Parts: sequence; C-alpha cells; structure tokens
Amino acid sequence: MSSISKLKTIFNYPLVKILIGALYPLGFSPIDIWQATLLSLGLLVYLIIDTYHFNRNLHIPEERTLVKKAIISTCFFWGVGAYGVGTSWVYVSIHEFGNAALPLAVLITALFVLVLTMVKVGFGYLIHQLVSLCGKSFLILIIPFAWVVSEFVLSTLFNGFPWLLAGYSQMDGPLVSLATWFGVYGVGWFMLAIISVSIVLGECLFALYKINQSVDPSHQSALKSIRNKSFMILLIIMSFPLSSYLMQPEEIIPQEKVSLDVALVQPNISQDKKWKREYFSEIIDTLYLQTNEHWDADLIVWPEGAIPAYKHQVYDVFADIERKLKPSQSNLLAGVPIYDRDKNVSYVGFSAVGNSNLTYHKQALVPFGEYVPLAQMLRGVIDFFDLPMSNFIPGSSQQPAMSFEHYDVIPAICYEIAYPNLLQTMLKQADEKSNKPKLIVTVSNDAWFGDSLGPFQHMQMARMRALELGIPLIRSTNDGITAVVDAKGRQLAQLERHTQGTLRYRVSLDGFNTLYRQYGFLGLYLILSLSCLFFVVASVIRLRSKPLK
Repeated sequence: MSSISKLKTIFNYPLVKILIGALYPLGFSPIDIWQATLLSLGLLVYLIIDTYHFNRNLHIPEERTLVKKAIISTCFFWGVGAYGVGTSWVYVSIHEFGNAALPLAVLITALFVLVLTMVKVGFGYLIHQLVSLCGKSFLILIIPFAWVVSEFVLSTLFNGFPWLLAGYSQMDGPLVSLATWFGVYGVGWFMLAIISVSIVLGECLFALYKINQSVDPSHQSALKSIRNKSFMILLIIMSFPLSSYLMQPEEIIPQEKVSLDVALVQPNISQDKKWKREYFSEIIDTLYLQTNEHWDADLIVWPEGAIPAYKHQVYDVFADIERKLKPSQSNLLAGVPIYDRDKNVSYVGFSAVGNSNLTYHKQALVPFGEYVPLAQMLRGVIDFFDLPMSNFIPGSSQQPAMSFEHYDVIPAICYEIAYPNLLQTMLKQADEKSNKPKLIVTVSNDAWFGDSLGPFQHMQMARMRALELGIPLIRSTNDGITAVVDAKGRQLAQLERHTQGTLRYRVSLDGFNTLYRQYGFLGLYLILSLSCLFFVVASVIRLRSKPLK
C-alpha cells in the first residue's frame, strides 16, 4: 500500500474525523489561528470530494447509498469535533450557573452538540442530493452552496444559534474585507469555494503527474484536457485574493468630524449575587462607584441587566442618575428589565437617561436564560429550567434606532450581536431617516460563560458587526470583555475580564459606506441564485442525456 493510500485510510477513522473537526474552533477567538479553521474545512472537503472520486459508479443505486452514508458519516464525526470543542462553554453555563449535576450537565451539553452536528449532517445530505441531480463535476459550486445553507439553518432553527460561523475565523485573516460586501455568511461561501477549487486543482495536478509518468500514448489527450482544466482553476484561485483586496469599502466623509467621549462601565458583579434582593444596594453602589469620575462623559454605558430590578421599581435611581447627568448634558444607557403593566409582559430592556429618555426592548432572546421553550413541560424539572428572570418576551422587530441629538445608536443586547440581519435592518432604517453618524452600542453579561471560550467568541462577533456595517462599536459587559472597536473591526481598547473598571475613550464616529450596510445579503443571495440556476440547467442536461430504458 502506498503512503497516500495509508493516509487516506487513516482519515477514514471516526476518531480522526472528530480530531479534524476539533481543529475548526481554533480559528476563532481567543486562539485566532485562522489557518487551523481552513485546514479543518480543507480536510473535510477533501474527504467529501475524494469519496465521490473513489466511487465512480454513482449510477448504481447501491453505490449511491454507500456514498451517501460515507458523506453523512464524515460530516457527523466532523461536527462532533467542531461543536464539542467550540461550544464547550455551554457546559459551564449549565453546570456552574444552572446548578445541574455533573452527569446531567454533560448529557444536556451532549444533546446540544448533537443538535448542532445534525445541521452539518444536513450539509452532507444536501451535497449528495445535488450531486445526484447535477453530477460531481459541480462539486466546487455545490459544497460552498450547501455550507451557506447549513449556516442559515443553524442561525434560524429553534430561534437560531448563529455561533461559530466560518466567516468569523477570518476576522484577522486575508478574506475579511469580503464581509463588507457579502456579510459573514458570504465570507464562509468564499472560504469553502476557495478550498473546493484548490482541492480539485490539487487532484488535477496529481493526475498530471501520474500521466507524465506514464508512457502510454493514449493518455496524451487526457493530459491536454487536465492541463487546460488546471490552468482555468488556477486563474479562479488567483482571483479570490485580488477580489478581496479590491473590495475595500468607501469611507464616508462627514461635513465635520464627530467624536464621542464614552465611559464604559464593567462592574464585575458575581452572577450568584445578581438577582438576590439583599445585594441590590451593593450592586447599585458598585455601579455608582465606577461612574463617579465619569459623569461628564458624553455617553456612559452600563452593561446588560446592570440594574437588578424592574424599571418601574427603581424610578428613584433613575431620577438620581438624571440629576448627576444634568450639569454636563450627558446621557447614560443602562440595561434594565422592563414590565409592561398594560400587556402584563416583561422585556429585557435598554434605557437611556439624560437628554433623551429612550427605551429599547431586546428582540432575540436566549433560550432558557431569558425564556423557556415548552415552559409548561420543563419548568420545575431542574434548576436550569427555572432560572431567575427567565420569563421575558421578545420586543418588536420594528423598533427604530435610539436617536440622540448628534448621533444615532444601534442597540444590541447580548445575544443580538450574533444576528447580522437584525442590526443591518435597523441601521438601514436609521440611514434613511437621518445622516447623523451612527454607533453600535452592545451590552452583555458574559458571566454566564465562566472561564471558557464563550466571551472571546462573543467579542469576535461584535467586531464582525462593526466591520460589516462600517460603523464603530462600543461594548459594556458585566465582567468582560468591555471594549471599543473602530469601523474596520479593529479592537482599539479593552478592559480585562474579571476586573472592575471603567473604560474611558474618545470614539471617532467616522464610518464606511459598505455594500452590506446598504443591501444586506443581496450580493450573497445573487451568488446563491446563480448557483441554483447552474444546478437546474445541469440537472436538466443530465436528465436529457440519460438513455431511454
């Protein structure tokens, strides 16, 4: 057996496929080795393509069934590795803060990983169905198409979990500027397209090498065909980095430069104390202590759920804050739950105090943390299904941006920063109403993640939103990462995790007019639509070319 054959045999072991999947999260924060994600995806795509090339008799039903099982098996084990490592922080939330016993926490986490893995099984299944329709010659289009579809499903199924999307791994990689045109999903499409094309090119070059070693004259026509194919594929590969370089967004030149003096408070309140009545005064005192030297800032931001009581219960606190802000005409944004007496419902809220008394209600809620699916069945079963303050409803999807005198704020509470469409829609509406500078303000309480990968992955997503939309972002969290990000997604300043402090920074509100900001995923939808057109044409031609029985 040749060394190449031995290597292929090793790759087919389930444990090896799991390890290949485990490389995938290494490209995300805090590790940030984007090459590891490319390698993981490259090996996954190689295993898929090689399965089709090894099994050439796809017209035989039994052979097709074997290939389908092999593809689905590969995607399953890869998914176990990718999500088992990448979303391991879920265990921390369930065990340490949901008070679930260790075996139960492991079981729930395993089920969660299994659900995410099944989305990648769907990725493999979709590939096989499209290959059956169009033929394996279209794999370089089918694989990136199926990948993006799987990421869309991941982001919408059961309220969505848009985590570990491939494009985030390029935040500090060479393809990141594509996000300003196609968004994070589009970056994923280009990653899979480049990988697929590169692997096909590699197979062509290997075939050329084998033919060159052969003395059989009948191979010369095949040699010419493969050379032409290799040349075309090489041109395609070279066009990707060139396109990424050329797709730099146009800077918005304002009539006058606008900057904002911000103070981002990180109180570092223990999650155990958060909703216990006896600690209310201590928590408010901590917030005041962190803010006392910064009442003169243009904008002060307290994190998600900073005030552990409903807004109507603490009007005295808000009145006192307003008095402190009045001399400098400042504004403060604070996370606070809001109860609507008329509707008898509660919202996760974000309220402004000062010159503008605005309120925003969170739209994308965290399952089990802020609402419980199937609540009538699950409430009371275990502590994790009965967490405090987990009975909220989502806010309206028609809420406008928070408009201040000289700038507009695009708010995002915690989990919402993971939803690119949500912020793009709100920003587009704000752009249509005014030409004031825009700023993303996101608040979070990442104490739920503990000492895990979660807070760093969350911060990376916030950076991507700033880059996609071409506007700066400020982020205030309970225990980190509190940070300032510019309109190119670069992190300019931050506070370390698990520390108390206030980040004071003068933020430039200069922005970029990105294609994604104006049109959202229109560019990506165009690519996917053209792919579908190719699939339809290819399947029709394939059906017509089949001999009549």
